[in-house]
Amino acid sequence: MGTLPSGIMSGQPGNPPLNFDSPSAAAALGGLGLDIQFDNISVGGLVGGANRSDEDDRKKRMDAVIAALWAFDTARVSNDGLERLAVHLGLECLWETAGVGSENNKILIIAGRTLAVEVSIKNHVVYHASLTFNEPSPSLDKHLEKASTILFKDLALGPGESQLTKKLSKFRDNLERLATLDRLSVTPGLNCHEAIAGLWESLERLHRWDVERLREDPALSDRSDENLRVLALWSRHGCPLMHTRGRIGLTLDYWKQYHKYKSATVEGGKGRTWGVLIDCAPANSMVYTPVRVSDKWIGPNIVKTNPTDDDVISATGPILDWLEPPNILLPSTEEIKSESGLESSNGLSASKPLDIVFMATFDPPVVVTHGVAMEIYKISAFSAPILSGSTFDNLLFPVADSANYDPSEPRIMTYTQMVPVFADIHKSPKIPVLKAHRNTLVVDKPVYGQVVTQLPISHPKDLITMLPMLRQYAFLSLLLANSFKPREGLPVFSEHSKSKEGTSNTSKEGDKLSLEHLKVDIVLSAHPIPRLYLVFPFRQSTAMINLEIQLDGKIHIVYDNVFSDGESEASRSKGKGKLLSRADFAQKLEDCENIGVWVEFIKLQLE
Repeated sequence: MGTLPSGIMSGQPGNPPLNFDSPSAAAALGGLGLDIQFDNISVGGLVGGANRSDEDDRKKRMDAVIAALWAFDTARVSNDGLERLAVHLGLECLWETAGVGSENNKILIIAGRTLAVEVSIKNHVVYHASLTFNEPSPSLDKHLEKASTILFKDLALGPGESQLTKKLSKFRDNLERLATLDRLSVTPGLNCHEAIAGLWESLERLHRWDVERLREDPALSDRSDENLRVLALWSRHGCPLMHTRGRIGLTLDYWKQYHKYKSATVEGGKGRTWGVLIDCAPANSMVYTPVRVSDKWIGPNIVKTNPTDDDVISATGPILDWLEPPNILLPSTEEIKSESGLESSNGLSASKPLDIVFMATFDPPVVVTHGVAMEIYKISAFSAPILSGSTFDNLLFPVADSANYDPSEPRIMTYTQMVPVFADIHKSPKIPVLKAHRNTLVVDKPVYGQVVTQLPISHPKDLITMLPMLRQYAFLSLLLANSFKPREGLPVFSEHSKSKEGTSNTSKEGDKLSLEHLKVDIVLSAHPIPRLYLVFPFRQSTAMINLEIQLDGKIHIVYDNVFSDGESEASRSKGKGKLLSRADFAQKLEDCENIGVWVEFIKLQLE
C-alpha cells in the first residue's frame, strides 16, 4: 500500500477529523497498523501539536497511538502483516525464497532466543506453518505437531475465507504467548517453555493415575478410556492439556458442561469447559516462590507410601506425594539479561533468584463470594485485592447502569424460558415438547463477591487444592445461567427484570404464554454455602425444596416437602417400580444441569 497523505494524519486545515468508527477510515488505514508506512507521515496533530519540543513526551504519545491502532485487531494475513506482527512482538524475521524462480513463494522465519516459527506463504496465502525449539527437549518436542497444527489453522484460509477476510487475530494471540515465554526465558538457566511442559508432565501422570483408579471400579467397567478421562476431569484432579481449543499453552480443565453424557470427550463435544491457563509472568514486586523447571512435581507412586499423622488427619481424599523441585539461581559471575528486564550483577558472591512466577488465568473467570475468594488467595499466598464493592449476584447478573439498584436491598429478577419436557419418558422415540417456565430469582441477603481472574502460583498443588471450590461455583453459575439467560436453540420470550417488582413479558407471544407458564421461584443464598430454595406448584399444593451446592459441584437436598424416604408409593418411578430417594433426585439435577428440566422431571415422576 502506498503512503497516506500526510494531511490525513497531521490534522492540517481543510481536512476533516479521522473517525476510527468509519468503515471508510478503516479501509483507508488498510489494517490499522499493519499496512501503514509511518516513515513519511506527519503525526504532529496526534502527539499534542506540531510545536511540542518534548521528544520523550512526543514518543510516548506516538507509542500510544500505535498501540491504539494495533488494538483494533483488523490486520489481515499477508507478507507485510506477518513481518510487522513479529517485529511488534520483539521477534526477529528472516525471509527466504522457497525455490529458484519462485519470487512469490517465500518462507518467513520468525525467531526468538528459544524458538522459531516457520511460515511458508505464496501470494499472501499461507500453505504451511511449524514451530521448532532451538534446543532439543523431549518434554517440548512431543507437543510440537499439535502446536504447529494450531498455528497453521490460524493462518490458512478456511471455508468461506479469502485473502481479504483472513485476519491475523488468532495467530497473533498464540504468537504473543510464545513470544512472552521467549522474552522471560534467561540464557543460560531458564527456558520458560520447558518449565510449562514440566508442569504438564506431572499433572498428566496424576491424571493417568486417576483414570487407572476409575478403571478399577466395577461400576465403570463399560466406560471407554475417553469417558473415564472426562470423569477424572470433573470429579478428580482435572485434566491437563497442551495446545487445546485453538490455544497454544497449558490448560488444566476442571469442569465441563454435559460431562455426564457418555458421548462427552475431553477436547470436543458441546457445551462450555472451565479451565485454568498456566503461563509465566514477571513477579514484579510480588513475594513468591519463583518458577522452577522440573517434570517431578509429584512422586512416581503419586500417593505417599508413608503418610504422616498430620497427612491422615487433614486428608479429604488420596494423600498425594507432592515434591518440591529445587530453585533455579542465575550465575553471578556473568552478566545475564533478558528482554523482560531480569539481570544478575557482576561481582556478587551469591546467585540471584529468578523474578518470574507461574501465573494461573481462569478461563472463564469464576464468580465467587468474597469469603471464598479469600480462601483461594490464601492457597496461592496471594495478597487479596481490594474489595470490589459488587455483590455476588450483581457479578453474575449485572444490573443495567440506568437501573435504580441498592445492593443492600433484596433483589428480584424474572425471566421466562422454554423448557424441553418429555411428556412420556417411555415413548419411543423420545420427542420433547416445549413448556414455558416463568422463573423468578430472589436475593434477599446480598453478599459481596469477587471475580477470580488471575493469580500467581508456586506449585501445581495450589490449583489442585482450589478445584473443589472452583467446581462448586462453576456449577452454581451454570444452574443460574440455564434458568435466567437465553439458551442456544430455544426461543426467547422475555427479558430480564432488574427491578424489585419484576416485569411482565414484553412480546405478544410472551403475553400469550403468561397464562400458561409454570411459575418457579428460586431464592439464592450465597453465604456461608450457596443454597437454592425452590418453590413451584406441585399436585394441589406448593413444592418447597432447599438444596445446597457443595464442593465439587455436588447437590445435597437439605429440606423438602416433596420427596419421601423411599417407603411410600409417592416416590415410585412410574411404570418401572423403582424407588427414587432424595439422593437419586439430587443426582438427576447434577446430570441434567438445569433446574427447569429437573422440576419437570419431579412433576412427571411424582404427580
